[in-house]
Amino acid sequence: MKDNSTPWSYRASSSCLHRLPAGIKLVFLLLLSLAVFFPGTESRTLIFLSGIALLLIILSLIAGIRPWRLLRGSGPLLLLIFVIFLLQGMEFSPFGINKAGLREAIVFCIRIGTAFAAGSLLFAITTTGEIRKSISRFETAIHLEKFKIGISIALMLGFLKRFFEIWEDITLAWKSRGGRNNLRQLKIIIPLVIEKMMVKAAETASAMESRGVVTSHPCLKIKKRVRSYHN
Repeated sequence: MKDNSTPWSYRASSSCLHRLPAGIKLVFLLLLSLAVFFPGTESRTLIFLSGIALLLIILSLIAGIRPWRLLRGSGPLLLLIFVIFLLQGMEFSPFGINKAGLREAIVFCIRIGTAFAAGSLLFAITTTGEIRKSISRFETAIHLEKFKIGISIALMLGFLKRFFEIWEDITLAWKSRGGRNNLRQLKIIIPLVIEKMMVKAAETASAMESRGVVTSHPCLKIKKRVRSYHN
């Protein structure tokens, strides 16, 4: 049966990865995401990325997730990055494509794809609430509650998930009107997604403000900017 779940969405299960503390999963997979950008020669980088990809495949199978589902939603992002690198590597006098630039584009797309898969796995086995509670306990342990790090990180992670929900909704509307997967799709969809994300940020800020969250919180600053944008 086809899996139509939203990218980076939580998938309920009783696997050992789901039961692990959220803080451990967050730190491990964030470090894994950063590790894919570790500098090195092209051959060493590909070997290193292959090792990380293999680890992600094993972890996804343990969590009961088909490995290729971790890349769901990454197509437009990888296509955009590849086209940008490809255009940068083009030579017009005489016309041709810089092979080194093309290889660099491919390697960078692999890096982004691997980091995307790591983030997808994190959200598939951990809820935003679990992450927030874990960070809040850490804040309490080191007496940093006043900085509200847990709220900030939870909001950031929540917006990442919300981005894909909005992207899926707009993409579905695009395809229902006969749209195709091409560069024109990105040109039309990206501004709409950005606008909806700004509106969502304003709504979130209003909810936080009504609950007594300090007005200096970054989300409340976003709210003011969105209001001025619409005015």
